[in-house]
Amino acid sequence: MKQVSASQSEAMINRLKSDLSTVNWTDGTPIDRLDEYLSQAKRSTRVSTFGPTAAADSVLMSGRLTAKFDRADLTAKPIIKGIANFNLSWAGKRLMQELPEIQIKHRSRPGGLASNRLQINEFNKRVEAMKTNRGLLDSISLPDREALEINSIKKEAVLKRLKFDKDHLKKYIKEHEKSSFMPGVKWGQFDENDPIWKYLFEEVRGYMESKVFSGESWNTKFNIGSRQRPDQQVEPNETFYDLEVTRTRVVMFHPALSTVFAFMPDKSGFYDDVIRGATDVFKINDHIMSPLVDGGMVYGAAQDALVNSEDVTIILGDDLNIYKGGKQIAMDGVNWESSVGTILGAPFHGSKSYFGGNYHLPSGVFDTSIDGTLASMWVYSQMEHPEDEIPGVMERQKTDEEIGFMLGLAFGYDPNAPRLQGLKLNMDKADANVPLPVGRNLEILSRKKEDEIERWYLGYHGTTPTGGNLLDFLTDVTPDQFRGGEMSEWIEQGYVGEAPT
Repeated sequence: MKQVSASQSEAMINRLKSDLSTVNWTDGTPIDRLDEYLSQAKRSTRVSTFGPTAAADSVLMSGRLTAKFDRADLTAKPIIKGIANFNLSWAGKRLMQELPEIQIKHRSRPGGLASNRLQINEFNKRVEAMKTNRGLLDSISLPDREALEINSIKKEAVLKRLKFDKDHLKKYIKEHEKSSFMPGVKWGQFDENDPIWKYLFEEVRGYMESKVFSGESWNTKFNIGSRQRPDQQVEPNETFYDLEVTRTRVVMFHPALSTVFAFMPDKSGFYDDVIRGATDVFKINDHIMSPLVDGGMVYGAAQDALVNSEDVTIILGDDLNIYKGGKQIAMDGVNWESSVGTILGAPFHGSKSYFGGNYHLPSGVFDTSIDGTLASMWVYSQMEHPEDEIPGVMERQKTDEEIGFMLGLAFGYDPNAPRLQGLKLNMDKADANVPLPVGRNLEILSRKKEDEIERWYLGYHGTTPTGGNLLDFLTDVTPDQFRGGEMSEWIEQGYVGEAPT
């Protein structure tokens, strides 16, 4: 990626200074940003899609924004109507014939379409859900004493690890080079020696020391991005899909809160301190694991739990998987991004968005994963029986239990050979995003290499080209390498991290 010149860097620093100058917190109720976010979403006209996975050699896509009348509330809601016509690869054709129907359909992804316009539906859904569940969430929220104690542990864990380390910064920039740290500005446009980083480090450290954990509430508008949210499933032997997409995921980020890990070489140590502290504060006596701390070892633990009846509870964000007596109980937090702010309470509001009268967990800040995990840990600690769901808060996922699904892998077909679940026809990566031309079809060709297609195909059968097990290398994933959503990519390339020499 082409890097900025010295004059461009100075301009970017000035822009960053301007952006950060608007950052503020309040000891009262923050400004409700719902109308601003909705107004911004209404201005969007672009529809984007994503290239095919190894399942297809090409896909013909189209998509257009329109509206659908909702008789329930007599409103017209924006939707995307489109088509996806896949030319399956040899691997896609074979998997359609070889896999059981449930492995094809459950957690699958057909053609993906996204538009910021559909964030209107996403915001409104989250607001309405909170109106329904707010009382219940208040009744199970973290008591003030425990909330303050965890907040203090979290602050100490952050501050003792913030460090301006150019070697770590260089690595972080490389890993995130195609991602934005400001709207329209990519990490990869700057090297580790650019003065923008020293300035940003000092600002971020100041926020962490004096504001984020102070008990005051974040009172600044977040930058908004989007990711696809598929509405439909892949069907066996189906290559043509009439698509009707109703919502688009909302990504919220701001350099004041989203760049922290660029200055934290020991991120897994931060997570370890907080999760261990919470385990003590919540008086959890069970064996708790999380990929934030344990990395790929969670997959080996799930296998051991099913084969040897070793009890363990594996938590990441809204995913809560309880293993007891050789059985899995799969729980999922309901509307978790909107529930976490209420469950954790006021000490955590220094990094939360506020809209529709409630605090919400942004999906693109430094504590997205840890705060979602803390909320699940607290709810788990309050469950008298692990199989007892809390409707509207933490609910059982019976199909996940049937197939033994846990964080990207299904163990139910064979616990000793876990495999990919849900046939993905469309990628879901930021750098695979392709704008759709208005009023016409777009053919997108696959860029997958033959060896990648082979490894991906074998991943759905739980094996590798050398006859090995996926766990042979996935258990070696470090906590720092685990960011969520990389499973197919790891299996395609056959390794995790830097390419082997």
